[in-house]
Amino acid sequence: MTISTNDNIPQKGLFGGAFADALTLIRILLTPLIMFVIIKAWSAKPDDPMGFVSLDLQLVLLASILFVIAALTDIADDFIGGDERTSSRFLGKFDDVADSILIAGTLLALLYVSNTAGLLHWTFAVPAFALLARDIIVSLIKSHQLSKFGLIETRLGDIKGVLAMLGVCILVASPWLSNIVDSVRAGNTVESALNVYDNASPLVWNIGLCILWMAAILSLITGLKLLTSGKTETIDSHEAI
Repeated sequence: MTISTNDNIPQKGLFGGAFADALTLIRILLTPLIMFVIIKAWSAKPDDPMGFVSLDLQLVLLASILFVIAALTDIADDFIGGDERTSSRFLGKFDDVADSILIAGTLLALLYVSNTAGLLHWTFAVPAFALLARDIIVSLIKSHQLSKFGLIETRLGDIKGVLAMLGVCILVASPWLSNIVDSVRAGNTVESALNVYDNASPLVWNIGLCILWMAAILSLITGLKLLTSGKTETIDSHEAI
């Protein structure tokens, strides 16, 4: 995630730039691992009854931790390596691409397991596909503009990225976070425990969905601004869409 619209681009040392590039690369490489762990967590186990898939909460927790680590590399590479346009950042132009790969890959894995389990609902599918479509279209445009103008994201785009990261992280972690919420709701009585067992709380998932919807709306706003703005042909290196 690039957080800079300043004309004076701060230059970091060569080591800082190289380390930031390594963090960007780690974020890209972690994505397929996160996808694999999510799919594995939702896969049928040998001792599962026919037509039933038990969720591996340990793998869900692992996927959550890996996603948090990947998200933290995004924050760290901005502070360590500075602006993506600095001369010390060889992979700086791929910083936003790495963010898109992480979010898109994780969303695809969640869409797949939700659909396989018969739990996919439009309230998740719509914002997920909106984010995926926007990132694909904008990435294609940015890859062309970047080579000419050094196109970067605006503050609004940065906010969208933060919300998308946060929303996806909560959705990935929702199974084990929901367990914590339900254990609090259950209390110490058998009656309360049975009540919770029959009515698991969707609170965590719904919070993640709300944040994802906000990210999707912002993604459409920034995407439409890019597509409709006449600046796509004349933008200079100090302007952002």
